[in-house]
Amino acid sequence: MPATLRRYRLIEARHALGGVPLVALLVGIVVVFFTAALIPRLPAGVNAFMERAFLIRGLDAVILVNEYTGIYMLAFFGGVAGLMRALVEPRENRSLEMLLSKPISRRAFLMARVGPVLFSSAVVGVMMSLFTGLAVRPFVGEGSSVSVAGAIGSGLIFTALAVLLLCVLVIPLLLVRDAFQGLLIAFLLWMPPMIPTVVLLYRPDLYEGRERLRDLVALGPNLLWFDASVPLFTAIALAVAFVGSWVALALGTRVFERAELR
Repeated sequence: MPATLRRYRLIEARHALGGVPLVALLVGIVVVFFTAALIPRLPAGVNAFMERAFLIRGLDAVILVNEYTGIYMLAFFGGVAGLMRALVEPRENRSLEMLLSKPISRRAFLMARVGPVLFSSAVVGVMMSLFTGLAVRPFVGEGSSVSVAGAIGSGLIFTALAVLLLCVLVIPLLLVRDAFQGLLIAFLLWMPPMIPTVVLLYRPDLYEGRERLRDLVALGPNLLWFDASVPLFTAIALAVAFVGSWVALALGTRVFERAELR
């Protein structure tokens, strides 16, 4: 790789990232340990309700089902902040045409800006997953329904999902010209995977007679139900996320090459 291209990628990475990854990571670590400290101090009835609602058993499982939401949220929305700065901001302030006047292809520009954001989001998710395993370890004992390995693996599954959705989000963000529209699209993309779990919490009757569907779509609780199989699920999720991300970015590159700059 020519030195000038390496320097260009470094400059673009600095612009796209700023201090967002560090802030997201620090907040994520605080969230992990705060959740692990808070849940045991909640009234017993609250934790009992979550056990009944999510069909889980034990304080460790209650902690983890909340930790997974935090990992998914921080890894995704930390990346959203970076993508907004990298892709939407130039269109909003009408500087994109000037940025692309350099002797560099649109594909190289896109990868230079998006790549560091995706990598930093993956790092945030991985680190939060590792700290989640550390935080829940004191609660995992003999007879526990969950494991430290399962906790880390499940966190990696949510991380893979977040990164995949960020790759998909790149496509519409290449076309929007307003930050609010970008944030709205991001939220609409983030929410659907969580809806089946919300249904399990508030309308479990909708799953009556559909237990197999519930086991498949109730993301978060289902990883606790099948803790022993999480290592296999993690490997599958990482492979699917890798292929899906590559396809989404390839499609995004084609969209960007044909898009109007103004």
